[in-house]
Amino acid sequence: MTGTATPPGEPLGHLEYLIDHAARQEYRRLVDACAQYPNLAADDCRTLLLNHGGQSLPLTPVWQQFHFLRPPVPGRRLQVAGWLRERRKQNGRPWLRVAAFAVDEIGTEILRSQAAFVIGKPAAAENPGKAHRPIPPAAPGSLADAAVGDCLTLGRLTLLEVAELADYRRLRHLRAGPAAAGNGDGDDDSSGLAALLAGWLEGRLGRHFGPDFHWGGRLAVAHHFAPEPGAVLSSDATVIECAATTAGVVTRRSVISVWNQSPVRIVTGEAIVKSPSPRLL
Repeated sequence: MTGTATPPGEPLGHLEYLIDHAARQEYRRLVDACAQYPNLAADDCRTLLLNHGGQSLPLTPVWQQFHFLRPPVPGRRLQVAGWLRERRKQNGRPWLRVAAFAVDEIGTEILRSQAAFVIGKPAAAENPGKAHRPIPPAAPGSLADAAVGDCLTLGRLTLLEVAELADYRRLRHLRAGPAAAGNGDGDDDSSGLAALLAGWLEGRLGRHFGPDFHWGGRLAVAHHFAPEPGAVLSSDATVIECAATTAGVVTRRSVISVWNQSPVRIVTGEAIVKSPSPRLL
């Protein structure tokens, strides 16, 4: 059964793989030293869809969502189940939404994720001539201390060049099944860079919020244009909601923008963090 014929609700099978210390350290070298979820974690939604629907599918990620439940423990195997949540047409191309849930070998919740893909090649970002990146105003040094309206720069990321992507592909041994090495149809670079960009955002937000983000934080990203190898990207986050409970738990919701050098905003997103995390209390 191909990906375009799979009905919504259809299970996409299971994955099982090991995250070890060496793989996590190599991933952090490529992404961010604070990243806790290698390949978020192992790009499960895409791998499940390729394993089920056939490696010939050229998948372009357009949206990803992650609920971080507990950082994976190196040396434990992860077990993943997934299913197709939605299937429709978008601009004449098949659009698929996949959900996955990962636990480790002793049943600890690790990650809930969703991702949407179009079947086809990605669009390249072009400078429309009117793009403008606002200059963030002065703000506290950390999002964990920010108030509504505060905007902070998350940092700059230089994406891997085409030749350097081989280092990332070697990490795909984390995944189970024949889709681990890519599908051979050229979408491997764009989807790999999108996963690395999302992983970089996870690490950057982890620098601001620490364990509170990695134990219960949420991150959603929409890919408007495909990231290009070697591009220098910058990102900022603006706090749009900050609410405290009587128990002293503060929920911060931030909107995220990722810009290329043009500048064109190629990714928008949202992060939600509760501090202190109820999962750590």
